[in-house]
Amino acid sequence: MRELSAWMQQLSIQLQDRKQRQVLSIRGDAAWCDTLFPVIKSGHPDALVLSERIAGHRTLAFNRVETLLGSEASMVIVDLFTGLNPDLLCIASGLISCGGLLVLLSPEIEHYSQIEDRYGVWQDNAMSENPVFAEYIFNSIQNMPASGYSLIQGKALPCIADLPQAQPTALISGKTSEQTGILTEINNWLLDRQQSIALIEADRGRGKSTCLGFIVRSLILSQQMSVIVTAHSRQAAAILLQQANEHSKKALVFDFIAPDRLIAEAKHAQVLIIDEAAMLPYPMLQQLCNFYPKVIMATTTGGYEGTGQGFLLRFIARLPDDQLRRFKLNAPVRWASSDCLEAWLDNTLLLKPGPGLVSINAPARISHRPPAGKKCGLASGSFNCRIVNRASLAQDLVLLEKIYTLMISAHYRTRPSDLRMLMENPDLFIILAENNNGDLTGLVLLNREGGLPPTLCQQVYLGKRRPKGHLLAQMITAQAGDKTFASYRGIRVQRIAVLENWRRTGVGSALIEAAIRYSREHQFDYIGASFAFDSESAAFWESCQFALVHIGFAAGKSSGNHSVAVLRSLNSVLDDNILQLQARIQKQLPVWLCHFLQQMDAASVIALLRYCHFKSTMTSMEKDEVDAFILGHKGFELCFASLQLFVMQSIAIDSENFEIHQWLIEKAVQNRDWVRLSDSSTPKGRKQMQNKLRELIRGLSLNVSSESN
Repeated sequence: MRELSAWMQQLSIQLQDRKQRQVLSIRGDAAWCDTLFPVIKSGHPDALVLSERIAGHRTLAFNRVETLLGSEASMVIVDLFTGLNPDLLCIASGLISCGGLLVLLSPEIEHYSQIEDRYGVWQDNAMSENPVFAEYIFNSIQNMPASGYSLIQGKALPCIADLPQAQPTALISGKTSEQTGILTEINNWLLDRQQSIALIEADRGRGKSTCLGFIVRSLILSQQMSVIVTAHSRQAAAILLQQANEHSKKALVFDFIAPDRLIAEAKHAQVLIIDEAAMLPYPMLQQLCNFYPKVIMATTTGGYEGTGQGFLLRFIARLPDDQLRRFKLNAPVRWASSDCLEAWLDNTLLLKPGPGLVSINAPARISHRPPAGKKCGLASGSFNCRIVNRASLAQDLVLLEKIYTLMISAHYRTRPSDLRMLMENPDLFIILAENNNGDLTGLVLLNREGGLPPTLCQQVYLGKRRPKGHLLAQMITAQAGDKTFASYRGIRVQRIAVLENWRRTGVGSALIEAAIRYSREHQFDYIGASFAFDSESAAFWESCQFALVHIGFAAGKSSGNHSVAVLRSLNSVLDDNILQLQARIQKQLPVWLCHFLQQMDAASVIALLRYCHFKSTMTSMEKDEVDAFILGHKGFELCFASLQLFVMQSIAIDSENFEIHQWLIEKAVQNRDWVRLSDSSTPKGRKQMQNKLRELIRGLSLNVSSESN
């Protein structure tokens, strides 16, 4: 132990002297690793331990790790004896200060399969056949000597090699030059009447939350402006709140208000500050940005959360250029530039894939998506689809990196844990689309599911069992109410990703057609997908002739949109099931839109009505009631049920000649409160608003009449 203690002391001295951070992998049986534990921690009284197995001071279970975001420690010890979660490794590394160490406790690779790895359990509780991912992680330490060291039971301590000198970022008055520059630019931005949103982007550890704290202090003290701060949780904004009040003689006057409460109360302020904006659902961000005249937000766009890229894809990319000013923090604050630990994580977990891995060249795009049932695409032979053997990815790391890079660039929710899924999930199938030069342009991940025995189907239907995996089978059985659906064998499209420059060229449709062929050849009963509903996604799946069969009750935490299920039958036995599921939507959708779908945005409601081809047979009495409202003989409440059916059916007719006003959705379909309607400030008073709605429904009625003629 003395030898190990001296070795650890020598390592710590060098890390602090060189301003570096590294990883230390300790591999052996649990008892041996636990024996070393006190020696490893010695000299690091602030060490944090992340473990489900080891108890003690400053020890946290894995499910509480995110509460540490913003904390610092000179050492973080991660106990891998209960599982290897790459997302957790990324969080742990972000807590380590300059000169610190990430310590991994685990069995040796040949004994790794003997532990119960909770992160290596797949569908039907099947364990990973081989510890491919663990081997990949441990080998990466050996392949990058500067990244760190491996202490292996029964082997001698490695020699400590010299490290390159890293350069900490200089601070002037507690700020980096980049932070100071942003503060100056924000003052100029405040004077710009057109630009309403300022965005600060940064990798983790670059001081973006601290920068927001500086901005809050400046806005209140120097600009004398009213400020509100929000984030997905108060914990997420802890650094911002602390920094804003630091060195102030008295506490600054500003509020932290949760985003949902902020929307409900509509509390006014001159500037809204949003920390970790990527963690908020897209519709919520839209509402906040529409309500406040100036919004300053920060987000982590590079890293492991899987939300930052989605933030760029789904929200920022859709903003007009003249509305947005973007800032970037590049220099690390918590650690130094050229940090060995950050380089190891970036390289191993592909947090920053190298440029040029996927082709950006593409043919001219198709200007619009064709109607449902008609194929869209390029001339035959422009690209090819092929099935990849998942087991081979661990050996073909170049292809693995290409696949993961494409997933990051094209999908809003990709995390390092997906790397392990790609390598180990036994029920996963991958189809790639490549152009004639062999460049990867798109991919689809398929998951085998269903085929459950009748007794288990019944338990799933009653909500008594939720077997791991089988997402689509369980959704349709337990939520949509088809008692027997989980007994059918199906393929679920787990993810589909196409390079931006290759979208609307037929790549996505070709991938789905290849997936259908694969499913037919292997005698599956259906192919389906579940996704966060929006108008663009709906258009794609409808063009691929997938039937909409279910709408989820709750909005997703990451997307803010409701999940839906779509199916395409490959076995005539299932045709009747699909028809019944579609009939259920037709019958119950009017009620759903007034309850759990009441906050769905208008564009999505229109897409939903057209996707399900909503149709209702109205009686002559109901038609008369619509006319009575249009002519002003009856009020809205008396006619709502008839108006709702009429408007829903009229909108479901896919006409591009008539612009649908938001009130037709928000009031006539969803029956939102009058004061909660979009742009409700335009007409003054309830009577004027109701008259405006009469005009809108009259116009819709005239459009329907002209269409029918």
